[in-house]
Amino acid sequence: MNKQIVIEHLGQSAIVTIDNPPANIWGLSTLQQLAAAMEALDQEQSVRSVVITGAGDRFFSAGADLQQFAKGDSQLAGRVADAFALAFNSIRRFRGVTVAAVNGYALGGGLECALACDYIVAERGARLGLPETAVGLIPCAGGTKALADRVGVPWAKRIILGGEMVSAEQALRIGLVEEVTDTGLAKIMAVSLAGKVAQQGRSAVLAARQLIEGSQQTTLERQLLQEKAAFLELLGGEEQMEGVAAFLAKRKPAWQEDDDD
Repeated sequence: MNKQIVIEHLGQSAIVTIDNPPANIWGLSTLQQLAAAMEALDQEQSVRSVVITGAGDRFFSAGADLQQFAKGDSQLAGRVADAFALAFNSIRRFRGVTVAAVNGYALGGGLECALACDYIVAERGARLGLPETAVGLIPCAGGTKALADRVGVPWAKRIILGGEMVSAEQALRIGLVEEVTDTGLAKIMAVSLAGKVAQQGRSAVLAARQLIEGSQQTTLERQLLQEKAAFLELLGGEEQMEGVAAFLAKRKPAWQEDDDD
């Protein structure tokens, strides 16, 4: 099996590179490799954040390999759809922070991969879109929901129904990405953003992440109860005690995992 997902470690971050030239497209093998990579990284306690990017300087990922759908084989298409869901859910389930460094075109399943991450950083010149309707298909890896959640229903309709690609600058204006960098700097910015999570308490990050992600499906009253429960569960733990002690002593916290690495 060709290695199409490459993992590098940089401090407490891991860099996952989609390396399937020339356009870093998704086939069954690539998706399976991504799922395996993310599941393995989730088990590495020293890895607090993951940056996902594309090899080369033109494509983050141009999406699915359309050869898989050329014959209208529904069984194969179903397997591919399941592989997309498994791979991108493995990004969503990662216990730390995930950042997409979009270094060129992020189209179809490429943009859906980025949308599975917590933050998106894009380089000037990048183009982002979900053009599946142009070939008689629709996004099938969470794109219709993830895009609408980020940019709202009207913009999601423009991008999906109209096949509209947006520039990095336009993506920033509508809330699709969090940062725009000069060419060649997306990965550096993404690593910087991802690295900030290492300065926070591990348990607190996980608890806050779960609360944020569930906040859109609950009421304020219910959210307050859940926040209180999580707050009290953290209170008195080694991490919380060290964090407060360090703040009061005006020093950097000595998190337990730092000692173990």
